This record gives sequence, structure tokens and C-alpha cells, in this order.
Amino acid sequence: MIGMNLDEFDLKLINILKENSRISISELSKMLNLSRQTVKSRLERLDKEGIIKKYTIKLSDELENRGTVFIIAETHVPERFEEVEEIVEVNRISDKRYILKLAVSEIGRIAEISNADWMETIEIIPVLETKEIERPFNIKITFRCDYCGKEMDDKPIVYRHHNRVYVLCCRTCLDEFKRI
Repeated sequence: MIGMNLDEFDLKLINILKENSRISISELSKMLNLSRQTVKSRLERLDKEGIIKKYTIKLSDELENRGTVFIIAETHVPERFEEVEEIVEVNRISDKRYILKLAVSEIGRIAEISNADWMETIEIIPVLETKEIERPFNIKITFRCDYCGKEMDDKPIVYRHHNRVYVLCCRTCLDEFKRI
């Protein structure tokens, strides 16, 4: 479940991958100022914990919108949606009502799908244009200073010492922590 141990570097890593999932580990390590092994370990953890589900591509709007339609439909057998290859997204909006996103290569398939005997089509909505609004992936993370114990929501000072990472709230705590 999200809310686990995501830190500032995990969030930066996720945002970079959202922009370009094909970026190399070497490039990621340079951008994050972390070692390649640390970046690789973080990626493996994010994959294992199910935070990153898949790496994908973004097509041009012209290709993305070709043959895209939404269908509002009712059915008592939603498992049948998985049988239809053109259905790429299913959103349940009430007990038995769904909004389906279809990507069809032939216009005739829309009629075939919408006339299926196991669902009632309420409305067919063609997609004329898609505009994606990029928003950074943000989760509010509360840090606790490893020196004074103060909780903070903003950017902490990250201090590495003997392969351990410490989080500190201010320069004073950092200086005092280094003296220990």
C-alpha cells in the first residue's frame, strides 16, 4: 500500500520515470546523485512492493486517439469485459454501470461490441481530442529529525555517514549530529 517508506529520492525517481521510463540506471544515478547500485536497489524495491506496476510508452496524440471511444454500459457480468480485446480500461460508476474505454482499429467493431447480448449500451462517446495534464507525483511525507526528534513536512537535510542515511531538520542539528 502506498504510504510505505517512500522518501524524497523515491518520489524523484518515480517522477523521472513517468517522463521517460527508458532512462538508464546510469542517467538516473547522475540525476539523483546516488550510486548505480542504490538506484537499482530502489527500482527493484518499488517494483517488488507494487508501487511501479509497469514501464510503458506514451504515443503521439494523433496515434493515441485513433479509434478511441467511451461506452457507458450496464451489465451483470463485468468479467466478460476481459474477453473483448478492444476494451483497454473499465471504470465501475455504480452497482452495474460502467464506463469502458475502447481502442478500435475498425469502426464496425464499436457496433459489434456495443450490441453484445451480455451488456446494455447506454451511450457511445467518440474521443475527438485528448489533452494530458502533467502533474508531479507528490505524497506528503513527514520526516523526524534524527538528532532532536522534531517532525517536519518540508525538505530535510540528508546526511550520509558509514553507509547510513540520517534525516535532520536544520543546520544546527546537522552540526551537532556530526559531533557525536
